[in-house]
Amino acid sequence: MTDRVDRSAARLRRQSFVFVPFRPTGPGTPLADADLPDDEELLVVERAGERLGFVMRQMAYHHVAQGELAGKPYLVTF
Repeated sequence: MTDRVDRSAARLRRQSFVFVPFRPTGPGTPLADADLPDDEELLVVERAGERLGFVMRQMAYHHVAQGELAGKPYLVTF
């Protein structure tokens, strides 16, 4: 799997991305262990019973997260 977007398959007006994609590494942190405030907003995605949660504050900065979930690549935008 590649960790980059195939730009040849996209119609882009610019030659580079405006926002740096967020590429999570490792298994992540269980939500119960994340020590987040009760009112923290999350963007949650699920595939084949596996879930990932992204902190909205972080997504508001990066706007794009990509990696692998349930053995397949994903790209989440906000």
